[in-house]
Amino acid sequence: MTEMRERTSEVWEGIRRGTGWAMGVGFVVSVAATLRQGPREVLKAAIKAGLRGQEAAAELTEQVGDLYAEARAERSGRSSEGGDH
Repeated sequence: MTEMRERTSEVWEGIRRGTGWAMGVGFVVSVAATLRQGPREVLKAAIKAGLRGQEAAAELTEQVGDLYAEARAERSGRSSEGGDH
């Protein structure tokens, strides 16, 4: 059970890191594309990129959570039938 928790923790850590990188890249691209338009537009673009990143992270977290729940349910069903762990 501890091994499964460690794997789950590693998966979530990977998701957090990937989300951070995606948000950082989105921010840099947005800033570079709007730098000529002035500080107000740069700030607005950064906020928009952050919002898109948050939405993407929330969706990814939900999908991974659903997959985890499905896998856990399948494993529990197999265990109750006397199958392999």
